[in-house]
Amino acid sequence: MQKKERLMGLIMSVVISAIMGVIAAFMVIRSNPEMTRLTPVPMIYLTNILMSVIVGVLVALCVPLGKLGRTLAIKANANPPGMKFTLINAIPLAVGNTLIVSLIVSLVGVITARTRIPPEALANVPPFFVMWLGNWGRLVLPTLVISYVIAVVLSPVVARIVGMPGKGPGGAPGKGPNNGKRP
Repeated sequence: MQKKERLMGLIMSVVISAIMGVIAAFMVIRSNPEMTRLTPVPMIYLTNILMSVIVGVLVALCVPLGKLGRTLAIKANANPPGMKFTLINAIPLAVGNTLIVSLIVSLVGVITARTRIPPEALANVPPFFVMWLGNWGRLVLPTLVISYVIAVVLSPVVARIVGMPGKGPGGAPGKGPNNGKRP
């Protein structure tokens, strides 16, 4: 069961992180069209997606977001595979992955951008932390909303793919709360 939970968390994290990378690249290009003169657009997308996925995988391996979601859902008396369970279970995955990945991706993006700014132009840009937090602030809300929607939509599908049993409190694995009996 623990291996399946970890695999599910890893798959969900990769998918959500890849989409976050696309959003981050789009927002970078939209907010700073000059960047496309320095770096080709496909490269901007590729680096943002790759960076997001790498950080997402590290988050999935180090932070038990799936376990947190399951615990939160069970405490709210939500049983898998119900909609209430799915909605509550997706919260830690979406919030945790979004906050950590977007914070690190925006940090690397700002560091990269600042290294490409000519020294004489650095006086005209905001201080590092203001630039970083401003960049992260623009990124966090859209990625949070999209991450949550993706987590809600895809988690039941991924759970079926990896063979996660629908075990509710008092139920047998894969049978739900009625132990496979009809009401």
